[in-house]
Amino acid sequence: MRTFLAAAATLSLAFAGPVAQAEVAAEGHAITATEIEAMAQQQAAPPPGGWQTPSRRSYYLLSSCRPYASAIRQGAAAWAGLSEGGGTPVECRNSYITDCGGGSRVVGCNWGRGQRIALYMGGVNDDALLAAHEFGHDWYGHSSYRCAGWSSPAHVMAPSICNGPSLTSDAGLAHQSS
Repeated sequence: MRTFLAAAATLSLAFAGPVAQAEVAAEGHAITATEIEAMAQQQAAPPPGGWQTPSRRSYYLLSSCRPYASAIRQGAAAWAGLSEGGGTPVECRNSYITDCGGGSRVVGCNWGRGQRIALYMGGVNDDALLAAHEFGHDWYGHSSYRCAGWSSPAHVMAPSICNGPSLTSDAGLAHQSS
């Protein structure tokens, strides 16, 4: 009986092997959600002059943000109603933000719709997107997108940046309304 089973298995592999291999060769390439998000972020950008906003606002960078000034200004440029000089103080931190509420891996916080902003630039791979998101809280809450990207104001306002240094977890974004 064992000899018969071994012979049957060998014959089935001989006939099915090439068919199974042909089916594998005909399969398409799968793409993950992380790959889709990365593509979306690379292919889109705010329009020249930034997206329109309901009101004009301004910000200034504290000395802790000097190393990141270019990225922060790039993020601010996503919003047409935002300019540098006075207004909201923006500070940069060296670790996750713990005084904002919203979790243990918070990388950005906007208190009181523009009273103060804190950014942890080491927590994400797209510093400009982080800045754009937090500046966006001057006018908007979180959107229904899962991961932030550059395709629209709503995409920027997603509650997570999914391209952090460790792709195994998302970097949280928070704001406090009071």
